Amino acid sequence: MIYGLRDFLRRHRRKFLITGVVVSGTFIALKYAQRKIMELQERQGREFLEKLRRLQHFESTERICNQLIISMSAELGQAIIKDCSTDDLLQQLRDNPPNKLDLWEEMKFVAFTRLTVFIYATSMLVVALRIQLNVLGGYAYRVTASDGEKINIDEVQKEQYLLLLRNFLQDGGGLAELIRLIRNKVVTLMRQMSLTKRLSLADMEQLFWSLQMAINSESSKDPCSKMCRYLFPSKLPEHGYNNGDNNSLLQQMFNETLDLLESDDAATVCSNNVCRGFSLAVDAIAESMAESIHLAQKSTIPSSKGDDDCILSNPSISTDLKASTTSIENKNSTLTSSVTSNDSLLNINSVQIALAKLIPIVSGLTSKGFDSNSRPQNLPTSLTTFYVVAEKCKTLGANVYETFSTSPAA
Repeated sequence: MIYGLRDFLRRHRRKFLITGVVVSGTFIALKYAQRKIMELQERQGREFLEKLRRLQHFESTERICNQLIISMSAELGQAIIKDCSTDDLLQQLRDNPPNKLDLWEEMKFVAFTRLTVFIYATSMLVVALRIQLNVLGGYAYRVTASDGEKINIDEVQKEQYLLLLRNFLQDGGGLAELIRLIRNKVVTLMRQMSLTKRLSLADMEQLFWSLQMAINSESSKDPCSKMCRYLFPSKLPEHGYNNGDNNSLLQQMFNETLDLLESDDAATVCSNNVCRGFSLAVDAIAESMAESIHLAQKSTIPSSKGDDDCILSNPSISTDLKASTTSIENKNSTLTSSVTSNDSLLNINSVQIALAKLIPIVSGLTSKGFDSNSRPQNLPTSLTTFYVVAEKCKTLGANVYETFSTSPAA
């Protein structure tokens, strides 16, 4: 029997060998597959947790960014109103001076300059803060989640980095240069525009479009593509930095921020915001026009003079201007319907109004800066609110954060 078993094994040893190899290989393969599956699951779990942490950190960064935008928007509004004030002009108009027409011309320039500056400056501020906070957020996340990557960033560096934007708001800084640029374009475009010229909403849209094209025509001064020129100093200030490594990191962050602000994506977002800002301004003007016409129809007084003559000869024009400005400044939300004297609906798009009557409307839109408590929102507040929630602006911030939080910047 033993010889028979040995003879059997000898005859079928190849089969046993192959079977053993197959069984062993299968067992090893199963163990290997199980280990790889476990490693894959662990890696996916770690990646999911990392994405969750990064998402939570990004959302926290966005909340801080929005709060900072609101805070600086109020400061920006005060700075613009200070540099584009109409108080002196209104005071002079109250005295009914002989140069009343000259004062009205200056009022025209200031009103349209201030409106345009609010649209451009608010957009630039929001885009810059979106980029700055997400660059800083990306670096901060890499500090807590880096694997062997050595990054030293402290609260002093964060503060110094954010204070770079103060160059925009300080006296004689970027905002003052932006105001000069816009005022020159407004004066050039509107110098020959008579106060008695009647304008419709379509004419206002065309005027704002022409103004936007004139501002963007100088490639070296275009506020959308050359935001760095206005927002930040030309180089990193040298005072206050004693640590060479910290200064090097701050310089790197500064350079990366400048590159991002000069990118096509940032310029496109800023330009889109500006276009939408002018649309919001036209909507607010339309609402104020409708309400003003409706109030005028209720208190119509027969007069032998035409509207345009009254505008330029009425001794109390400065009082009317002040009253109109006060009544308009909080009426910038939804366009309302007005009813004519014969009870037919007023088509606001067909209405033409003298430029002199539009001046207090345009001035009233921005006579107060950002005010989060205003109800309904005034125009500066509406601009900031729209820019903060604009999808393209949020996408820009998300892309910046993703780039700087996942890998070292090039």
